[in-house]
Amino acid sequence: MSDLPATMTVIEIREPGGPEVLAPATRPLPTLTSRDILIKVAAAGVNRPDLSQRQGRYPPPAGASDIPGLEVAGTVVAMGPEARRFKIGDQVTALVHGGGYAEYCKVYETNALPAPKGLSMIEAAALPETFFTVWVNVFEMAGLKPGEWLLVHGGSSGIGTTAIMLAKNFGSKVIVTAGSEDKCNACRKLGADVAINYNTTDFVAAVKQATGGQGANVILDMVGGPYVERNYQCAAMDARV
Repeated sequence: MSDLPATMTVIEIREPGGPEVLAPATRPLPTLTSRDILIKVAAAGVNRPDLSQRQGRYPPPAGASDIPGLEVAGTVVAMGPEARRFKIGDQVTALVHGGGYAEYCKVYETNALPAPKGLSMIEAAALPETFFTVWVNVFEMAGLKPGEWLLVHGGSSGIGTTAIMLAKNFGSKVIVTAGSEDKCNACRKLGADVAINYNTTDFVAAVKQATGGQGANVILDMVGGPYVERNYQCAAMDARV
């Protein structure tokens, strides 16, 4: 790292509030350990935890950076002594433990992926938080299969829209719930087979009707609370929630 600067510009949260409380500051470059890589940040994503942290409602977890930013895209400029997955100069996108709003950001190498060809750095920076979350939950843990029905609550959210696109691309059928007709229409445009306005329609009955009485095979729920019991009511035999 000898050819890199000793310090970098970051964006700090001076105090809880609106966007005006974000301010540039100077910090030392992150120190790398065994399998970390250092990314020169080209773009960082903006997620709800960033907004909540800025408003004083989401303190960073123990050990995490107080600098906001949970996903970045950029170029690998340094590596820890045991890092082998990438090489200097590779363009990557990564899910990070805070610290994304900075000129440089470190991440454990397995939390980074090659930036997809054909996407700009800005587009690549918007992938990790939602795509990693949906892939792990819907495909690795819940095992969604082609032809199965996926029910997504909060279909117009970042996680919801990503779940629609991934599930459809892997051959599954998608039902979403959303809070307005405009949101339902947006979900349909992304590929949702059925979009239910939960303010005007009982989603349990609508899911049963859409699936011929079978119910949904996988349910992705970001609401919880009163939805838990209703999820059971519209789940297929051997469904995964």
